[in-house]
Amino acid sequence: MSTRFLIYLIVLLITWIMGLYNFKKLSSPYRVLTIFILVTFISELTTRIFIKEYRNSCPPYHIYQPLQYFFITTFYFHYLKKSRAIICWSWVAFIIFSMINTSLMQDVWMVPTNAMLPSNIIYVLCSLLLFKNMLQHTEEKQLLRQGLFWYNTSTLILYTFNFFCWSFFNFLLRTKNSTLALSDITYVLNMQYYLTTGIVIYLDSRRSPNEQ
Repeated sequence: MSTRFLIYLIVLLITWIMGLYNFKKLSSPYRVLTIFILVTFISELTTRIFIKEYRNSCPPYHIYQPLQYFFITTFYFHYLKKSRAIICWSWVAFIIFSMINTSLMQDVWMVPTNAMLPSNIIYVLCSLLLFKNMLQHTEEKQLLRQGLFWYNTSTLILYTFNFFCWSFFNFLLRTKNSTLALSDITYVLNMQYYLTTGIVIYLDSRRSPNEQ
């Protein structure tokens, strides 16, 4: 296990522990994020086991992708009231699509980019819709003082890049081109995402009782 991956796991673990410690104080969306962090930690830890035993980290991601989709869209479900029905139906559609992808298109030993790409699009759309809602209610609280604003910004940055990254990842592998640059950028963006998530979970646990 590389040093930087160990640091990544430590960030996830600390973020989860902080969320767990303040779990009763958290609002529902941030409880969802806390559970999501735990699932991510377990998934990433499992990939190291697969690399050691099979020299391939892909199988856990075929399970993780539907779980990630459920948790992230559930977070946005709490804020995008007009899109709740669509989000609920998308859970069913995404699970079915992921099963078809693993069975017929990208087996467990391949990176499930066919599932990652549409999910990234959905995350970006959710973040843009939430920005639209927040801009319509800026009189309630300044955007830059809202933890939600920073989490949403982090989500938009990470998954916009991820969409373009994973669009070319399997192609680069097939053509035996280096993916190190993409991996490095992805690592940095993932770190900023989970660090931001930890910060906003902490801020939510310290919000005043009258804040929603």
